[in-house]
Amino acid sequence: MSTTKPRADAVRNRERILATAEEMFARDGLAVSVDDIAARAKVGIGTLYRHFPTKDALVAAIVVGRIERIADRAEELASATDPRAALFGLIEQMVTEGATKRDFVEALGGSQWFETATAQTIKARFRKAMSKLLSRAQAAGTVRDDVSAPDLTALVRGLFASGTDPKTRTRLLSILLDGLKASRAPAASS
Repeated sequence: MSTTKPRADAVRNRERILATAEEMFARDGLAVSVDDIAARAKVGIGTLYRHFPTKDALVAAIVVGRIERIADRAEELASATDPRAALFGLIEQMVTEGATKRDFVEALGGSQWFETATAQTIKARFRKAMSKLLSRAQAAGTVRDDVSAPDLTALVRGLFASGTDPKTRTRLLSILLDGLKASRAPAASS
């Protein structure tokens, strides 16, 4: 196994390709061609393919990076003093990402980008942190106890899939969050 560090120009090229692809995929979805990405990143197609041998490898690097950032955030929030606010903030962040980044929505709809060991590890981190956050909110009595972390992921994915305008998406998110709140029995009057 080689321990030599990659050349600085190779690192810069990889970062430029990732940044360009992320921007283009987010704006236009996954149908963007690698030729267009290489041209916009100002690298040759051979340079792009040296870093990412297939378009799927490029998409995977971007999507896994996004999931990793969400997993990092979920782990940060897992010990928040107000677990419901932390959980709802995470859900809102995911919906916001999904609303502005078409590739995120498209990639979450399929599993082909999560077949690598690295992707599976990051996805497991996300699930564990989401489950912990949900469990803490449920233990505090502020979130319904009949909801699971996979339920939350499915609900958020469903909101992504709605493809609605921002006003409707905000309303649907509000309905989702209201539906997650634990019901409280009315206080007995004396």
